[in-house]
Amino acid sequence: MSTILCIDTASSRFALAVARDGQIVAASEEDGAQDHSRLLLASIDRVLGGDRRSPAEILVVRGPGSYAGLRVGIATARGLGLALGIPVTGIGTMEAVAAAADPGRFTVIHPAGRGDYAAQGFESGRAVGALRTITAAEMPGGTVGEGAAAFGGREVSPGERCRAALEWRLGSGGSGDGAPVEALYLREPNITLPRRKPTATPA
Repeated sequence: MSTILCIDTASSRFALAVARDGQIVAASEEDGAQDHSRLLLASIDRVLGGDRRSPAEILVVRGPGSYAGLRVGIATARGLGLALGIPVTGIGTMEAVAAAADPGRFTVIHPAGRGDYAAQGFESGRAVGALRTITAAEMPGGTVGEGAAAFGGREVSPGERCRAALEWRLGSGGSGDGAPVEALYLREPNITLPRRKPTATPA
């Protein structure tokens, strides 16, 4: 029995899906509560029915998306792949959203932090433009993705995105190539160092 596990941690809510013999048999979506590293493995055990050694392949969403979430998801996928000796395949967040949408021409969006969005044009499931960052004021019509409902577009939840990614994988034929999966970031995270406390001057 061939089992594929899909991991999507590109959002604050993370999602998992499992396919066995070409059919999706389990899926979940949970609030990461900014603690993906603590919650993810336990959720994987649940969605796999307690058999963490059952997957023959792992599919992981590689971004763009939450910086910390992507790091945890990809590291977990790599770790499991190495431990089980199985291939790990990556899919971009935008491609996963496009797989969840109906055929046509639209703009896929995904929150990029600081009120901005990642955006990329797609037609019939294929990218037709470069990945870019836009503001809410620059939002085009016909959007699809997380946050799209606020702009009159089609909302795609992390759970729906994860299942669509797995369905894309099932429809691609063959097996994962096992090539290294690298995270796709639009920009470096906004991290600042704490200020040094002033030292007391000797009297």
